[in-house]
Amino acid sequence: MHVTDRSPRIDLRSEEGFTLPELLVAIIIGTFIMLAAAGLLDTTVSVGTKVNKRVDATQRGRTALDLITRDLRSQVCIPADPQLDSLIAASDSSVDVYTDLGDGSAAKPPQRRTLTFDPTLRTIVERIYTPSGAAGSYVFPTSPTLTRTLLSDVVQDGSTPVFTYYPLDPTPDDDVPPTAFAASSGIVATSLDDVARIRVTFKSLPTGRTTAQPGDAVMTDDVYRNAVDPNAADPTPECW
Repeated sequence: MHVTDRSPRIDLRSEEGFTLPELLVAIIIGTFIMLAAAGLLDTTVSVGTKVNKRVDATQRGRTALDLITRDLRSQVCIPADPQLDSLIAASDSSVDVYTDLGDGSAAKPPQRRTLTFDPTLRTIVERIYTPSGAAGSYVFPTSPTLTRTLLSDVVQDGSTPVFTYYPLDPTPDDDVPPTAFAASSGIVATSLDDVARIRVTFKSLPTGRTTAQPGDAVMTDDVYRNAVDPNAADPTPECW
């Protein structure tokens, strides 16, 4: 008996798979899904970046504001002949004060601290002058003992000065804002004693950004000079 070898017969009708129209529909649906996923990922990354920048600006701005208000709240009069008042000079972009952040010992005397906003460099810089000598005869250097940048990438909040100065309002009215001193070119020496409150306002930008945008962190705080007695007949800052 002769056996003839034959290849098994393949019935193509029994094979399962996609037809060309089905494959095209699957590709189109998959493309839409991928595009939607890519858009969602891009939006998530964009929002995350904005949040990180806002957090960066807020944290740096808050730290700088705390340091600035700490200096202004620590104002002291320096014993001398005549006695040196706590506020030395004041303008829209700079304030110069005597402060005491020491522990009362001779090793940590009161200091002179100057806070300056530079709109060109977009910085707020603190210059510290540590005196020599003893109480009553301190000698302050002409050059700063220490200079440090408290905040970079900082601008004004619109036209609002970084430093604004107010006298004590004897008849406060919530509906009428107090009148600030004109300080664009500096407050005259004879009016420095009348400054009872200093407002600090600035806009902190994300690191590396040079221009302000909507939603940037605005920092503001008020500091009252400690030497103000509102019950006195002459309620202006005084040295005792």
